[in-house]
Amino acid sequence: MSLFKKSIVVGVSVTPEVGLEVAQIDFATKTVLKYGVKPLDFNANQREIADLDIFKNNLSELFMELQIPTNARIVLTIPPGFFKVEDFRAAMDEVQVENAISDNLHDIPLYKDIEPIFSYSRLPNSSIQFNKFAYCASSFSMILEVALAIKDIGYHLYAIDSSVNSTLNALIYLERVNAQADVPWVMLQVESYCCRVISMIGNCYVDAFEEKISIGEVLGDAENYSTVVSAVSPILKNLPSKYLCVVSKTNIISAEILANKLTYSAPITYQEANNFSNEAFLELGPDVDTSLANIISMDVIAAAIYDDIQEYTQIRFNLFNKLLGDVYTSEQPPEINILGRNVVFSNENLIKFYIAIFAFVALITILIFIPLTTSIKMQNDKLDNLDIEIKKAQQFLKDNENISSDLFDEGDEVRIGLGQNKNVYSYYTIVGTEIPQKLWLTYLKLGNKITIEGQADNLESVYAFFRSIKDYDSNSDIKLQKLGLASKSASKMLSDKDLDTETLLTSMNADFYEFRISNEQEISKDDIESDKDSKDLNGLPGLEPIKEE
Repeated sequence: MSLFKKSIVVGVSVTPEVGLEVAQIDFATKTVLKYGVKPLDFNANQREIADLDIFKNNLSELFMELQIPTNARIVLTIPPGFFKVEDFRAAMDEVQVENAISDNLHDIPLYKDIEPIFSYSRLPNSSIQFNKFAYCASSFSMILEVALAIKDIGYHLYAIDSSVNSTLNALIYLERVNAQADVPWVMLQVESYCCRVISMIGNCYVDAFEEKISIGEVLGDAENYSTVVSAVSPILKNLPSKYLCVVSKTNIISAEILANKLTYSAPITYQEANNFSNEAFLELGPDVDTSLANIISMDVIAAAIYDDIQEYTQIRFNLFNKLLGDVYTSEQPPEINILGRNVVFSNENLIKFYIAIFAFVALITILIFIPLTTSIKMQNDKLDNLDIEIKKAQQFLKDNENISSDLFDEGDEVRIGLGQNKNVYSYYTIVGTEIPQKLWLTYLKLGNKITIEGQADNLESVYAFFRSIKDYDSNSDIKLQKLGLASKSASKMLSDKDLDTETLLTSMNADFYEFRISNEQEISKDDIESDKDSKDLNGLPGLEPIKEE
């Protein structure tokens, strides 16, 4: 699973008066996870590493001692040869800005005989007429040798930042300055060979001034401090702000003492970044020697948090850039343009790309597989049902394999059925064809015994229907058992022996009549209802009583 772990950033700093530092830091917890330091001389006059071979050997030993993985991204911080904030016309494109910076650098005495390499960043506090840029420069040959040295010992150089910018990032990260937007303030950085006065608004550069100084241990403290005060006072006098922050990175000058000697129009704060410091900047992890706590510099801290600090600052420098030519290009992962945006195919991005492709393929597979699985299940269920039907058919054939078609005669079967149910079929015929108009049936029972009940709106229809039934079989014992008025005013049922003239005349005024024709024993109305409920038809299968509306 180590393939999918994000590459760590390891900070390396060339820190004058400290040496060569290597650190790995947990940004969120502000904890130093790994730290090591070895001696390394820095040529302040040439602004270069004094011995690049010692740099390479010491760095290799530190990486081995701290067990830095080879897939780590190395960020280096070095003192710049030059740092400046300058305005260029807004109409100038990127190439013109780069040419202008290059021309300016070649006018500096340091780069008369040394080819410079530079990195620049456009500042957000530009105007309509001018774009403001901050840029830093260093020796091209030194940066090239450093890049090759890191490559030779098996590591990937990710970026090279300026110690001026690293100091600002560290101050912000450690919350030693108020870098809120629209807050003007001034940062004074004191080193053994120069002083830099940098005007700020929030976390953005406004202007920068550099004054060379000559201080040292052979001089007295009074002279050293007087030299610094004399160098920066004229500049500070013309830079009003909310506060001044004094940062001393040299062991010769105490930031606290210098702050007390300076005169400024606003409050003065200070930060020791030297041997005068009596506190550690960060917590130490269990693998870090506690005796090194106060040695860890702001420069190596900023290098180790190079990626994470970008959320809190607007300036990003990288001297390891395309100006190095083939050396830089060969070390960079390929880039492709996706929707107008250049995407760098670093190891991390390649891993993300492969994960995205895998997730996409997996999603498509799932979207196809789910309905396909459902369809397969439905087809399997159909096959199972067919298998069941086939087995039933096979069992039926097996059970009737001895039966011959010669034993079955359709005509005989019809004749037998008609013979056994002739009486029922005949009554079905009468009921279906001989019913007079204005007469309807409410109950029908056909079988060995016949019972027909119904209603009519006149007596003639009832008698006509009864005559049709008697004509079918004059010897039948079927008779008109009941006949009566169905209205509420006269609901008395009449038997055939009670049908005298007076009664009939009275019944003629009825709403409609109810009748019962049957050859069964005469039963009460309750028995009839019970018989209906039981549905004991004793006739053809499926025969149901006619229900009353």
